[in-house]
Amino acid sequence: TNIINEVTTMKAVQIGAAGHAMYAYNAIKSRSIEFAAISCGSHGNDAEGIAGALAGLEKRGFSPKLYDDWRDMLDREQPDIVIINPWFCDNADCAVYALEHNIDVFCEKPVADTLERLEVLEAAVKASGAKFAGMFGTRNEASFRAAKRAVEDGRIGEIRLMDSRKSYKLGARPDFYKSRETYCGIIPWVAIHAIDWMAWLSGERYVGVASIHSSRANFGNGDMDITAAAMFAMTNDVIATVTADMLRPSVAKSHGDDRVRLVGTKGVLEIRDNVCELISDAEGYVTLTGESGDIFAEFLDMSRDENAALSADAIEITRWALLARDYAEKQNLWNGETNE
Repeated sequence: TNIINEVTTMKAVQIGAAGHAMYAYNAIKSRSIEFAAISCGSHGNDAEGIAGALAGLEKRGFSPKLYDDWRDMLDREQPDIVIINPWFCDNADCAVYALEHNIDVFCEKPVADTLERLEVLEAAVKASGAKFAGMFGTRNEASFRAAKRAVEDGRIGEIRLMDSRKSYKLGARPDFYKSRETYCGIIPWVAIHAIDWMAWLSGERYVGVASIHSSRANFGNGDMDITAAAMFAMTNDVIATVTADMLRPSVAKSHGDDRVRLVGTKGVLEIRDNVCELISDAEGYVTLTGESGDIFAEFLDMSRDENAALSADAIEITRWALLARDYAEKQNLWNGETNE
């Protein structure tokens, strides 16, 4: 009797080219997943970005078909998974459609650009038989994994305070960054990484926020806010702050500057320049090491049940990023005058 082992190849497609789809490429290549097709987002956007993405994909050995319409692509290709990173205003609509067709979704953050769209997306995630994850890749960097392990091992005691910094080079941004209709803001686009890692590192949940952002001196980029700060209240009275800017000098060695300081009852953890350092009376100064991970590979290996916590995190972190953005939009600052 001849026994034939049938190998099923997964099929992946991509919508848009405005975000971090590259998170998925190594795992797709190493696992021989078929990269079948790519398309623009809902607004017919990213034409130049898609052309550049196709050239880059061909250099990696991929040869996806090009579709004009992403719904047509999903309907015709019937993929196992879709990588969603069009203009940020399109993320939720694309994700909801895919989830309704039981296609696994790996989505750029923020996974929605308004609280109303987030509510629709959350319902779609719960109703679908497919998996869902956001592109919160910082968790998988070696320095952050080292910090997470140190916190879990109790090396800094009970966390009482966290402060984070996100700084990017501005460069030449696409036109969609210039309009509030298409660009979500610096808090949901940039600061959201820190909002995610502070919750993940501490194990605490957000319960309140106050924030401010500014578009002043944004080098002619329309409505785009270029600086922001937010302060969060968390469970167990933990205080968490983050600043974000897109003013990192072009001569800097890296595009981004990620920093976080976790203050505990037994010590302090600091991450800067991709290095994690522990400072405590018990251990002195110790540089901690860890191994980086692959967020997309881990997502592929998850069962639907295992994915539940990751998808819930993506929704909740996006919710707090949007709440912070909306607070910054509406708040009125006290000008120092009294009402006496």
